[in-house]
Amino acid sequence: MYCQCIEHDIRSIYAFMADGGFEKNMIKMDEERWTLGATLHALKEYDQSFDDPFFSEEDYALLTAITRKRNYYAHNVYLRFSYLSDETDFERIFGSVCKETREDVTLLSSLYERVENARIRYLKDDPLAKY
Repeated sequence: MYCQCIEHDIRSIYAFMADGGFEKNMIKMDEERWTLGATLHALKEYDQSFDDPFFSEEDYALLTAITRKRNYYAHNVYLRFSYLSDETDFERIFGSVCKETREDVTLLSSLYERVENARIRYLKDDPLAKY
């Protein structure tokens, strides 16, 4: 899904925007094992310290919702059906999860495009950026 791409792009945007330089910030986030939620919090705090922040409050609300979705897909979705021994229950729950996933793809694809375009715009300005 798009969650991993959005997470990568948010990390890249923060690394570019924050003091210290892109590469050092990426290394810091990797070494300190920043989660998407931690990165998003740091980005919002830094971004909103400017008179004209890049992302709006609505953007941050949606990105926070995506953080919850990403955590759900990464840690919980498989558990909804993996322990079911009844074939009928398994198929019903698995079908429900598939439907939910398809619906989320539409929402996530739109956000992914916006965040990816922002990442590309920032990275064009930094010849040392490798991500």
